[in-house]
Amino acid sequence: MESLTLSLLEKLTTPGDRLPWIKKWLSAEVWSTSQYEALGHSNYLKKGEEAVNKFESLIAASADRIYGELLSISDKNKSLLTVLSDSNTAVVIFDGLSLRELPIIQKLSGRSGFKIQSIDCAQAAVPCETLDYIVRELPCGRIGPSKLPGRGELREKGITAIYTNDLTQRINQPADNSALLVWSAFPDNTYKDSGARFESHFDNIHMQFETAWMNTVQQIKGKSRIIITSDHGYIFFGTGMDFPRSGQELRELNDYFGNDRFAYLSDKPNPPQSDDIVIHERRQLAMIKGRVKTRSTGEAAVKLYKHGGLSLMEMLTPWVVLEM
Repeated sequence: MESLTLSLLEKLTTPGDRLPWIKKWLSAEVWSTSQYEALGHSNYLKKGEEAVNKFESLIAASADRIYGELLSISDKNKSLLTVLSDSNTAVVIFDGLSLRELPIIQKLSGRSGFKIQSIDCAQAAVPCETLDYIVRELPCGRIGPSKLPGRGELREKGITAIYTNDLTQRINQPADNSALLVWSAFPDNTYKDSGARFESHFDNIHMQFETAWMNTVQQIKGKSRIIITSDHGYIFFGTGMDFPRSGQELRELNDYFGNDRFAYLSDKPNPPQSDDIVIHERRQLAMIKGRVKTRSTGEAAVKLYKHGGLSLMEMLTPWVVLEM
């Protein structure tokens, strides 16, 4: 893994788009199969998060414009409607899947007999929430993924949607030749479990992923291409995995954002003046950027896995293309 040295700082401060090589660094080095196999799940998570935390600290100090790149228009070649215009394509969305899970996607793909055509990154919507992703990607309005199977707007475009909230239940693919969109609530639904307050939950995700994969991806038949992606990633707030901020610096952020990592200006029109906030004017949205950890209250206070803000691990998601 490339160390966070002067050479990396020079890359950050070089003119031009930096997101392409950052995506490559994250997917090919930080969250690589070699790291995954060499370190074990727990150390893989910790080492990777330490690297990303240090890297985002550099971004915040020297290349803040990268957060603007994260807010840029998404790649149209990775639009769901674009790829699903081909009836020989299936897209499987694992809700809340992150770049950290790339090695297990590769391992399960090999076991299933799929050829990996490409490994890339997509970008979450702004804010990086499920409903906002659906609004951006599909002509269905602001609805939850469980409502997608019944939407005529998708059927009119030749797309069959399947939603599953049970990783142990196999999907039932229809016999027609329509493009297929499979939305699995895994792993996002596990972040509500009591175990999500511990680092070991990462191990649980990886153990359950094989079951989720077997009952979704492996059940797809008659398609030449399967795309594995996600609606948003997540930020992991283990010990020492956040930007150091004083109580005074965090107080106004805590008061404004509460337990969330974003807020609409229509609801909260007066965000504090802080370098840790990005205002998205077009969406009229305030977002916490980087790995700033506000002090949550209630049930949210014990959760280590969160999304909705503007960090690399929340905004960049897997985009893995498999050939049958």
